[in-house]
Amino acid sequence: MKRVPLAVAALGWLILLAGCGLAANPQPPTLWLPEPVKDLTAARVGEEVQLHWTMPRDSTDKLRLKGEQRAHICWTAEEPILKPAPAPGKSGPRKPGSGKSGPHFDVKNCTTAGDAEFTPDKPAEFTAKLPSEMRAGAPTAIRYVVELQNHAGKTAGPSNPALVATGPAPAAVEGLRAEARAEGVLLHWTPAPAQPSLLLRIHRLWVGQKAELKEASKSNGVPPPEQQTLEVDLGKADAGEALDRDAVLNHVWRYTAERVQRVQIGGHTLEIAGVPSGSVTIDAKDVFPPAVPGGLAAVADEQAHSIDLSWTPDTENDLAGYIVYRRDVTAGTGAQRISPQAPVVPPSYEDAHVEPGHRYAYAVSAIDVDGNESARSGEVVEGLPSSGETP
Repeated sequence: MKRVPLAVAALGWLILLAGCGLAANPQPPTLWLPEPVKDLTAARVGEEVQLHWTMPRDSTDKLRLKGEQRAHICWTAEEPILKPAPAPGKSGPRKPGSGKSGPHFDVKNCTTAGDAEFTPDKPAEFTAKLPSEMRAGAPTAIRYVVELQNHAGKTAGPSNPALVATGPAPAAVEGLRAEARAEGVLLHWTPAPAQPSLLLRIHRLWVGQKAELKEASKSNGVPPPEQQTLEVDLGKADAGEALDRDAVLNHVWRYTAERVQRVQIGGHTLEIAGVPSGSVTIDAKDVFPPAVPGGLAAVADEQAHSIDLSWTPDTENDLAGYIVYRRDVTAGTGAQRISPQAPVVPPSYEDAHVEPGHRYAYAVSAIDVDGNESARSGEVVEGLPSSGETP
């Protein structure tokens, strides 16, 4: 029998192993654990807690998540506790929310608020009912967390905790209504007793086409914001009304409002919002004239054979100009418009159509871009002397 050298035999086995594709170490299968949520926020509104966050796009293995992902939502009065993950093969019976990859969430003192499924890489929201025992008594802070789970119920850990305050919510706003004023939109509501750190939060939404919004406030080139939040301090008194000076007239606005209580708990400023009011919509038409011009003065100019007028300018943003009226005192005629059809822009006017020996009474009104005309100013009287007459 012919013997094969040992070195040659070993070389043959190495070649055989290489041909079987075992040159590299085998990779463990992915667990498809979603990355933990990092931007959870919570807002207390009446008897509810509104949660918002962004679903992760990838798993902890940096693989793109596919399909809806499970989310477990719970709350605790304590700071959530992260414990080291059990070693592989030593995890024992699985508790809800436990996993083998990285630290896991100790749910011992976390009360379930709900479970749902959400799409990866999309905004997510969940509304939880605040337990009835948490809606009374002195305010305290509780923490909500979201724990994403894979198909086997394992997790890579909880989200950041989001704090909300317990305790009674402020009374809902009732009787909300709005009326247009020259200065903006005046809001009314049913007053309630004042409370420290209580405020009224008003939400204004512009209703209409965006192209129309760009045409607003042409006089100063600044269009109004599509939506804006205003706050009224109710800590000392509730007057039941507030003027929204930023609501541009000739636009449609929609308002809602809620009372908000601010509380200090453990170095945190938290808010408890009451149930929002019903919405009220107002078509804020501009039917308000500018202010009556003041300071009207008249000076006769014999050389130019005219009477020069001047007055104090109005300051309204929607001012289009002025209209000049004259009546012939000597002839006993009524007042007539003597300025052109287009409004006079500067606060001055030259009346070159006067007769010597006649005295004239002048008045001026202001008009806005919507054609709203103010009342006329008080009259001033002036005239040119007759030939040879000493003024």
